[in-house]
Amino acid sequence: MSSQVDHARLLYAALAANYDHETRFITGIRRQAIAALKLLPGETVLDAGCGTGWCLPSLSEQVGARGKVLGFEPSPHMLAVANDRSRRLPLANVELVEACGDNVVLSRQPDAILFSYTHDLLQSQRSLEHILRQARSGARVVAVGTKLFPKWFAPGNWYLRHTHRMTITNFSDFDAPWRKLSLLCARYDVRTTVPGSRYLFSGIIA
Repeated sequence: MSSQVDHARLLYAALAANYDHETRFITGIRRQAIAALKLLPGETVLDAGCGTGWCLPSLSEQVGARGKVLGFEPSPHMLAVANDRSRRLPLANVELVEACGDNVVLSRQPDAILFSYTHDLLQSQRSLEHILRQARSGARVVAVGTKLFPKWFAPGNWYLRHTHRMTITNFSDFDAPWRKLSLLCARYDVRTTVPGSRYLFSGIIA
């Protein structure tokens, strides 16, 4: 696991400065994911693997001054961008730490957890269990990201694997990235977009 995280850190060191620009085409589905959390004022929400912190302003606004936004990110370069964003806006109710999914210690129990384009994190059973153990019973969880096209569209799947090699180090379960997370939920729902390369997972922790 540590070698995989080290590999990811190297990838994101090169991507951090331009990551927001390069991922501008997923803005719509990221907004849908935030809406799916159904956040209330005063709640605590965790942005797991928060990256450059694109989701932080919206999360901060929805939980309000009495709420809290927690975030962790293993890449120091990505986290530096997120911290800069938080300071500039400023987002007083945001708390960010440099950590991995299998060792992060949360200062509060989240009412909701967001996994936004965190494929590698979703493939770590140990990390998922560690994170979810720190959440409130019945917490809401939303995951969004890229998945393989249906099997009949082989050229598209070759393209996805090729283009995502700079952001993903573990392509297991790329047909259903939510598979491990779903096993930790009492109930869940998955929506895929046309033509089927993006997904939105919503669940309740068991």
